[in-house]
This record gives sequence, structure tokens and C-alpha cells, in this order.
Amino acid sequence: MTTFMLMCYLNNALNSSVHFKNINDCIFYAEKLNKQNVRIPEKVESYECMCKLVPYVDPKVTKVY
Repeated sequence: MTTFMLMCYLNNALNSSVHFKNINDCIFYAEKLNKQNVRIPEKVESYECMCKLVPYVDPKVTKVY
């Protein structure tokens, strides 16, 4: 199954990823989460989110929304 993976980075490190069947769903969440601020005890960081095409994902192993 081909999916679109939403990847969100915090401080240049991958913080989370979610797989979607539809690119429009992935873009919707990427736009909502991108540039959101997260307060870490001494500073404020912001998420950087993007969608990536993943050619094959086994839906029995990976949850796809």
C-alpha cells in the first residue's frame, strides 16, 4: 500500500510520524502542526512538519489513517 507519511521535527530531530492514505489529509495536518510552538523549560521550539510519499507500507504492521 502506498501512503503519505506526516513527519514532524522538533529541534531538527524526528519527533513523530503518521501514515495517511490520502495526501489531502496529510497536508491538512502538516499545515495545522507546522510552526506550532512547544515550550521546553528554558526555550521555545517550533515544529516543522512535512508529508513524504512512502511507496510501500504493510498495513498489517503499520497503522494507516
